[in-house]
Amino acid sequence: MANILIRFLVPSLLEVEISITLALVLIAILFLLENNNRKNSLPLNQSREIVPLDDKIQRNFSIEESQETSYVIKLEILAAKYLIGANLNGTSEPYAIIKCGEQKRFSSLVPSLRNPLWGEEFLFFVNSLPVQIYLTIYDWDTVGKCKLLGTVVLPVAKAGQSGAIWHEFDTKSGQVCLQVSSFRLLNSNSLLTDLAGFKSRKNMLSENKNTTVAHHQPGPLQSIFRLPFDEDVYHSYSCAIESSILYHGRMYISSWHLCFHSKFFYKQLKVIIPFEDIDEIKRSQHSFVNPAISIILYAGANGLGAPPLCNRNGRVRYKFTSFWNRNHSFRALQDALTRYRAMLQAEKKVKMQSLTNIDQLTRVVRRNEEKGTNKKFFQPFINQDILVDSVDETFPCTAEQFFCMFLSDNSNFLMEHRYSRNGTELKINNWSPSEEHGGQIRKFTFKSPCNSPLCPPYTAVTELQHITLSADKGTLLYETVQQAHDVPFGSYFEIHCRWCLRTKSESSCQMVIKIGVHMKKWCILQSKIKSGATEEYKKEVNQMLEEARAHLFKEDNSEKRFALGSENHETYQNR
Repeated sequence: MANILIRFLVPSLLEVEISITLALVLIAILFLLENNNRKNSLPLNQSREIVPLDDKIQRNFSIEESQETSYVIKLEILAAKYLIGANLNGTSEPYAIIKCGEQKRFSSLVPSLRNPLWGEEFLFFVNSLPVQIYLTIYDWDTVGKCKLLGTVVLPVAKAGQSGAIWHEFDTKSGQVCLQVSSFRLLNSNSLLTDLAGFKSRKNMLSENKNTTVAHHQPGPLQSIFRLPFDEDVYHSYSCAIESSILYHGRMYISSWHLCFHSKFFYKQLKVIIPFEDIDEIKRSQHSFVNPAISIILYAGANGLGAPPLCNRNGRVRYKFTSFWNRNHSFRALQDALTRYRAMLQAEKKVKMQSLTNIDQLTRVVRRNEEKGTNKKFFQPFINQDILVDSVDETFPCTAEQFFCMFLSDNSNFLMEHRYSRNGTELKINNWSPSEEHGGQIRKFTFKSPCNSPLCPPYTAVTELQHITLSADKGTLLYETVQQAHDVPFGSYFEIHCRWCLRTKSESSCQMVIKIGVHMKKWCILQSKIKSGATEEYKKEVNQMLEEARAHLFKEDNSEKRFALGSENHETYQNR
C-alpha cells in the first residue's frame, strides 16, 4: 500500500522530463508573442508598413518649444501625367505623400487614373529657408505593398511664388505639376498660437513634463499610434474604413485625436485625424443596409497614415462604416468635437483679454503717427499675394517716356495692339484721379477672339487700369485688372498684372512685370484656370513688349532720318 502511495505522489523521471519540456515550449511561445507585440507597437517606419509615420505624428509637434516659425510654405499639387500603369489593366490609383522636415501630408486617392487631377494645397511651417520638400507618389494596393510611382525633390530657397511647373520624377517616368508660394511671418508666435490646438497642446505637455508617468500603463494610443502618455481613450468602436475595399479594425477617440487601426494580412492601416483638422462630422451611407459616418476635413488638411477620399468641393474626407450602433458612435464623435472646440474658444478669450491693452496701445501710436505725418492711406488696386514674376529686364526708355509713348491719353499704342490681335469694339476712357487708390484710373473695354471650343468666337473683356508716376517721374507703377465675361467660369476669376518701371539712365529703365489669377469664387477647375490664364496672359505681355520695342525702334529711325535730312538741308544752303 505504501509503495502504491509513493508511486502516486512522487513523479517518475519520464514525467519530470515531459513537464520540463512543456514548460520550455510554453516559455518560448510566450517570448515569441511578446516580441511580436513589441514589433507591432513600433513606428510604422520600423515595421512592415506601406506608408511610414513619424514618431511626432501631429504637425504641431514638429516645432520644438524653444523655436519660432518664421515662414509658411504653401504647396499646391495640381496634376500628374504619364504615370506608370501599376495595375494589370494599365491603370493606377495614385496618391501623394509630401514631406517637409518632420511635417508630413497625404493627398487624396484618385482611383484608376494615370493622369490624375488633384487641385489640393498643403501648408508647412518652417523656421528658416532654404528647405527641401520631398513629394512621393504611390499606387494604392489593397493587400500588398504600395508601389512607388515617382519622387520629386523640390527646393524652396526664398520667399515668393512660382507658377505651375511640371517636374520630372527622379527615377520613374512621369511628371507632376506643382505650384509653391512662401512668405515670411511678421509675428510667428501669434500665428502659431492661433493654430487650433497648438497652444493648448504645448501647455499640456509642459505641465506634464515633471509628472511621474512610470506607473501609467500605455494604452492602444501609445502602443499603436505612439501618442503621448497624457492621451487616454474615451471611446472605442469596432468599425471599418472605406478605401478601395472595407478595412475592418477599431476606432479610438481621445480628447485630441480620432484614430483607427486595421491589420489586413501583411497590410496595416493606422489613421490619425487631429480634431483641429475636422470641419464636419455627418451621417452617410456606404450601401443600402450599411450606415456610415463621414469625417470631412478643412481645405488643405489631411489625416496621417492613409490617403483620404476626395470630396466634390475639394476637401478630403474619411468614411467609417460597419458600426454595431452607428448613432451612438456618431453622438460620441460629435460630443468629442464640441468639447475640443469649446476648450479652444475658452483659451482664445483668455488670450484676447491679455492682448487687449497691447492692441489699444498700438492703435493709439498709429493714430498719433497718422496725425503727425498727415499721410493718407490708399486701398490696394490688385491682390499682390497672387502675383508671379514674369518679366525682369532692362527696357530702352525711361519711365516717363514709357508713359508718354504707350499709356498716355494721346497714345494709340494699346488700341493698335488690340487691333493687331483682331480685337473689336474697342473703347478706352481718359485717365481720371482716384481718391480710393491714389494716382489715376481708367476703363478699357473690347471684344477679343477666343480659340477655346467651349467659348464663343469673341468674348467681351473689361480691363481696369491704374497708374502712378512718382514726383521725380523716375518710377512708374502700372496695374491692370482684366475680366472676361463670356467664357466658362468667367465671373469666378480675374487676371491681375503689375508693371513697375524704374529709370536707370537717360535711355533705359528696369522693368519688372508680375502676373497672377485672383479666384473670386471656388470652382473644381480653378487650378487649370490659373495655369491656363497665366500662360495666356504671359504670351500677351511678351507680344506687347515686342510691339513696344518695334515702336521705339521706328521712332528712333524716324528721328535719325529727320536729323540727317536737316543736316543735309543746312549743308546745301551753306553751299
